[in-house]
Amino acid sequence: MTIRQKFATYVLACAMACGGVVGVAAGAAGAAPLPTRAEAATIDPVSTTAAAALAADGTAQFALRLADVSTAVGARLGVDQVRLDAAWVAADHVHQVALLSALTQVGVPYRRNMSKVGVGFDCSGLTAYAWAQSGFDIAHQSATQLRNAAARTISTAQAGDLVYFPGHVMMWLGVDTLVVHAPRRGHPVELWQISSRSVRRIKFGDPSVA
Repeated sequence: MTIRQKFATYVLACAMACGGVVGVAAGAAGAAPLPTRAEAATIDPVSTTAAAALAADGTAQFALRLADVSTAVGARLGVDQVRLDAAWVAADHVHQVALLSALTQVGVPYRRNMSKVGVGFDCSGLTAYAWAQSGFDIAHQSATQLRNAAARTISTAQAGDLVYFPGHVMMWLGVDTLVVHAPRRGHPVELWQISSRSVRRIKFGDPSVA
């Protein structure tokens, strides 16, 4: 077991001991004060490791902490860790920060028309919050977010890019059709795989390119 795998296992054990939950997180649309972006919204291991990575942003520890988050996400979804690691390393810094910011909110409830850290998000509220942490102010409306983003395909998108299904927006995890999103009432922010029957209807967009 690698050091990062041991770390992820330790965090998971701590979360389970505390009765941790899996869900979504909420974020305020528009840039939140930078110190708050490194706070985990829940004790879910994905949320806590993502917050630890953001706290290390700008230091030599950031790459290792990013790998910790990838390990936690890979363990949750049962995906090829090598592919996931490679996708996250290949993403540029603004995409990494946006994706990590969304992941800090895993476990926060879905709340319609809301984008409030640790309280509630709807789908576009989560993506607006996450990208605000990288300095990009995007509309709190799913179709508008995609329309204003640079078109991408699954072969040209980066981890952290928007994934749009009619009426719903998510953030891509970088491999296959895996996303983090605020799904619907009664379901918190979660890691999810888009079904094969829906793949043909999805579109990708990069909010960092006008």
